Amino acid sequence: MLLFSLGASAQKLHGKVVDSTNGQPIPGAIIYFPQLKLGTTTDANGHFTMTSIPYGSYEMEVQILGYATLTKQITINDSTTCNCKMCNMAGCNMNEVVITALGNITSTQRSPTPVSIVTHDMLMQNSYGTIIDAISTQPGVSMTTEGPGTTKPQINGLGFDRVLVLTDGLRQEDFQWGDDHGILIDPYSIYDAEIIRGPASLQYGASAEAGVISFKTQPFAENGTTQGSVLTEYQTNNGYIGTSEDIGENHNGFAWDLRASNEEAHDYWDPKDGYVWGTAWRQDNGRLTLGLTKSWGYSRISVSLLERRIEVPDGNRDSTGRFIYDAPQNGQAYPGTGDFLAYNPTIAGDKILDEIQTWWQNSFNAGKGKVGLDIGFTQSIHHDIDTGTVGSGNFHVQDIPYSLKYQVVGENSGLKLTTGINGTYEFESNYAEPPAPYIGDYEIPNYTDLQAGGYAILEEDHKNLTLSGGLRYDYNNFIGQSMYLLNAGTPEQQSFSDSIPNSVKQFQGFNNVYTGVSGSVGVSYQLPDNNYLKLNVSKSFRAPSIDELYSNGVNIGVNAFQEGNLNLKAEEGYQVDFAYGNNGKDVNFEADGFCNLINNFIFPVRVQSKVSGDSMVDGVPYYEYIANKAIIAGFSGYFNIHPSDTRWLEVDNNFTYVYSFFPNQTDSTQHVPWTPAPRLTTEIKLKLTDRKKSILKGTYIEFGMAKYWAQNAIYSALYSELPSLAYTLFNAGVGTNFVNPGTGRVLCSFYINCTNLLNIGYADHLNLAQYFLAYNGSPVTVTQQSQGIYNMGRNVGFKLLFPIGGHKISEEESKPTEQ
Repeated sequence: MLLFSLGASAQKLHGKVVDSTNGQPIPGAIIYFPQLKLGTTTDANGHFTMTSIPYGSYEMEVQILGYATLTKQITINDSTTCNCKMCNMAGCNMNEVVITALGNITSTQRSPTPVSIVTHDMLMQNSYGTIIDAISTQPGVSMTTEGPGTTKPQINGLGFDRVLVLTDGLRQEDFQWGDDHGILIDPYSIYDAEIIRGPASLQYGASAEAGVISFKTQPFAENGTTQGSVLTEYQTNNGYIGTSEDIGENHNGFAWDLRASNEEAHDYWDPKDGYVWGTAWRQDNGRLTLGLTKSWGYSRISVSLLERRIEVPDGNRDSTGRFIYDAPQNGQAYPGTGDFLAYNPTIAGDKILDEIQTWWQNSFNAGKGKVGLDIGFTQSIHHDIDTGTVGSGNFHVQDIPYSLKYQVVGENSGLKLTTGINGTYEFESNYAEPPAPYIGDYEIPNYTDLQAGGYAILEEDHKNLTLSGGLRYDYNNFIGQSMYLLNAGTPEQQSFSDSIPNSVKQFQGFNNVYTGVSGSVGVSYQLPDNNYLKLNVSKSFRAPSIDELYSNGVNIGVNAFQEGNLNLKAEEGYQVDFAYGNNGKDVNFEADGFCNLINNFIFPVRVQSKVSGDSMVDGVPYYEYIANKAIIAGFSGYFNIHPSDTRWLEVDNNFTYVYSFFPNQTDSTQHVPWTPAPRLTTEIKLKLTDRKKSILKGTYIEFGMAKYWAQNAIYSALYSELPSLAYTLFNAGVGTNFVNPGTGRVLCSFYINCTNLLNIGYADHLNLAQYFLAYNGSPVTVTQQSQGIYNMGRNVGFKLLFPIGGHKISEEESKPTEQ
């Protein structure tokens, strides 16, 4: 970084932001470059200045409350002037925002596939435990869960490693294939998110078969400032306590940001179960980002250390339905009030999940284009601890992700090209056998997985027409090691890589190669009166995951014995997406339809016993992975009302419906497992008018409803899946900013949010904990929804945010005020 900075001249961007109607300056407008994580704000006279911006063309956003977001493409030279006229909400449409997750920089309205934006304000104004909770009510998005800390996203009815999750472009490979492994991300480190619904994201490859969720962390501080924040949060239901401190600085192109977060919660409560034994959890995270931005481009490196310790409930009860210990503790058979309220996830069966990440991102100017070079290292560590302090299931997964890409925009044609290669090298190892009396549980073999892909994406913007498309070729090589067990299933168990006398084969060695082509062609067209159309046709490819290929053991987290299938073929999907929308000044809406045909769709099923009913192994149900042709279709969309003449009112609605089936199957096996129930959400927000000398600004009150219909289209064979009941949840919230009336600076932001306001007892269809039931330690097949574990009851969250620093004396402020 020091070598790159030598001799680099400082580029300067300056300009003024004014109201398009009356020409008055707009103070406090945010100027932001998403690619660079850099931004600034306008001063009292509407002026702004930015230095140390790399040469080249970038998408720039200008945002401020009460005005439509302005997007412009800016070419940075030694000194660049950019004056902006912003349209008041009362006189223009809402406009769109810049998105970066598709590879080419584009906007939501010109993207050929449906894209949802989760803003920073949306994250701040809601209460949630994990970052997946926070986005799970977006159109087309849902989540599976086995309790707090185990949430996994779904897009258009597909989840697990069919959905690619990114943090600042880094793939989250933290046990993505496992039901009981949540996405290991600190929610306080996330600033906003982009969600691509559909397999058009060729830049990311096979894991993006259903779509991409791209999380982004805090932007760097404005040049010449030190800024940060202190956040504290409390939630009543499970006593959740969250704290996060952030501090960062930016000086002449060198920036850094440091964040430390802690979360902890005791067991949650619901109206049906009372306190649910085994749902306490805690998480700690530290994250440091360093960045250098100069005329040649930028270089950033991020390091994150995260530990999550969670209990996974097993539903163990006595004959009266009361939760009971798996084994007596201190002479007691039942957890008491102190146990339920303890911030200690080690007093029941729990997991330790560690995530270590290092991610180095670079962008260099190369003629009229840019070359991106990224490389990283991640390590995910897993320990299953049933009793005591020693794990029975212990392994770690390490990844080396890499990316090399070239991007260029034609000066006259506007043609955008992105091409490159990327992938990851993954290697997993089981830990050594734990000491007696503990018995090692080996679910998957030691393996390596080399993923590599090359792609090219083209996009061209005309006045009203955007055309885009591309191709990708993927190579995936799994190599698994053999494992043999001596004295299997006893405290004297030992593992060996080769067969020895009296040993039992746990895994055989294998070497599987998968190759495939994916591609997409899309178009969006801007119609008169702010209407627009989108159409995208795509082909996807996904190689089987390691658990689908060769799991062979009891998965403690899901109370099941799972067996893989080395003969599985890669999935190939063919999807059509169509959307129609309007982006008007009073109303904006979008209706999205899709149909996805997937060959060799892989899923687990319970195995039929040779005697009767489903088979059991080691006291738990036995599953194996099979494949079939699947058809998944659906509709999602939103309809938002924001009257330009009634700016204190906003009404947001979104709807999701997904239907799935396997052709030529029986009634009990004709639907794809874990298809989400239809959902309608409505939120009404009332915004108070700000007064010039008031100490309260941005005050709002909101009321929400989420209606979930019953889901009867299920894979019901051998009670693999249960029908779910309909339910309706109500929510409410209020928030405001306390400001210094003299300077207008925010001193503190305060939010209250209540979920499940009426304290409804319900079990979401994708709540897999509803299948957890045992009597005095013996697992029982759940045959009706009321037997399992319900979702959380009423929960009230309180959140305080104190900003720190961020103020500088600009050149404009030191000058006399313009007349």
